[in-house]
Amino acid sequence: MLKYLLGILIIQAATVTMTLAAIKSDDQELWLAVLLLTFIIGLVSAFWFASITSHVKKDALANAKDEFSKEREKLRVNAERQKTRLIRKSHEEIRKETNRAHARSSFKLGAGFIGIVAAGSLMIFSQLLTLGLLTLAVGGGALGGYLMRVRQEVTSQRNIEALDDTKNVTQNRHKQRVD
Repeated sequence: MLKYLLGILIIQAATVTMTLAAIKSDDQELWLAVLLLTFIIGLVSAFWFASITSHVKKDALANAKDEFSKEREKLRVNAERQKTRLIRKSHEEIRKETNRAHARSSFKLGAGFIGIVAAGSLMIFSQLLTLGLLTLAVGGGALGGYLMRVRQEVTSQRNIEALDDTKNVTQNRHKQRVD
């Protein structure tokens, strides 16, 4: 509103001045000139007001776009953080569940191996030497196979974690380049 005050005051002062000058004269041509000049001043001031209004509108639109883009970027960053947290949480839950399953299976395997060793030892002491040695050999082979499989799983898990870390580093570098 205050942006237009100066223009309105100039128009009113010019109109009052020209009207007072024209009142002192009875010349019709002077009145026509005053009316034409007043019309031109009004027209120029109307364009001036339109220019001020368009600049104000453009500035407001640019500010609104900046605010919306900042808010959109903030929402995008928050969504990405939540997604990352959710992925980490699910990976952690999967890892915990896998560790529990391994612990249970390791306990069962240990109990089974102890049972096989006990059975083989009992057979050796009870004069069934061949059958006892065969039982101990089968138990040792099963334990060796299980340990080999556990080693392969640990190695593959490390490889997967290394790939995930490499992927996260690459994504962070890409985000930094985009920003």
